[in-house]
Amino acid sequence: MHLDQLSSIDDLYVVCECAHVTYKEILDAIKAGNCDMESLMDATNAGMGCKKCRSKEYDPADERAIHLDEILALAKAEGLCKD
Repeated sequence: MHLDQLSSIDDLYVVCECAHVTYKEILDAIKAGNCDMESLMDATNAGMGCKKCRSKEYDPADERAIHLDEILALAKAEGLCKD
């Protein structure tokens, strides 16, 4: 996934199936300052179950269209996080 594709993800896309966390909820948590994996997971409960949504490392079958680590990297590149 590339930076220009971040806005193409549907807000209602379920990033984390285990906790049913949507892309919009992930972005809202990032915009609220949760700009590292641990705080993002704490704020949303995403990535706590099967972990497939965390990264491709945990999703070898590539079942998720985008992963939390990718969303974080893209959000940082777009300036959504103040590091």
